[in-house]
Amino acid sequence: MAVGPAMYSTTNMEGIDINAVFILNTVGTPEIPRPPFAPGQLAWGTDGSEWVFCTASITIAAGSIVVVSAVPASWSVALVGGATIAVGAPFGQLVGVVGGSLGSMVVPAPAAPQTATFFWIQVAGNCPNIRTVAATAANALLFDSVTTAGVATSTAGGPGSSYQITGMIITQATGSAAGPNSGILNNPTIGTSA
Repeated sequence: MAVGPAMYSTTNMEGIDINAVFILNTVGTPEIPRPPFAPGQLAWGTDGSEWVFCTASITIAAGSIVVVSAVPASWSVALVGGATIAVGAPFGQLVGVVGGSLGSMVVPAPAAPQTATFFWIQVAGNCPNIRTVAATAANALLFDSVTTAGVATSTAGGPGSSYQITGMIITQATGSAAGPNSGILNNPTIGTSA
């Protein structure tokens, strides 16, 4: 499926670039002691998009689905699925998609002396790319994948091993592992155990 026009921020705030990854390095660049926005900052954009400024210390592939930490004021994200989400019952935690304006942005892990990466995750609107397993049904309930972190599937993995992702669907075509898989986000959260 072809990706539509690039999305961009329409928020009346200077410096928002939904494609930018900020890597904090207080040793190499002490003149920039913190990220350009506070984690948790919201921005709105074209095509009904809404974005949240988050942080991570892992590599995140384009189109990956992430869950926001429940720790107050943290806004740190982890990949959904695999062993990550099975650690606890994250019911109600906010979910988003990493990918920028065309669904192709990758977030690298920080390397010493870097301490963290900061970037925008999409939580609402038309989404250009949501990672899925092969043959994920369009317009169907989505679940985190038991075997692959950061990926959705339309097949439940079983109670206690996977969770429903409410407020997120893929649209227009059957999902493929190669993608891109367009979708719609409506402030998705982790739902009940599948």
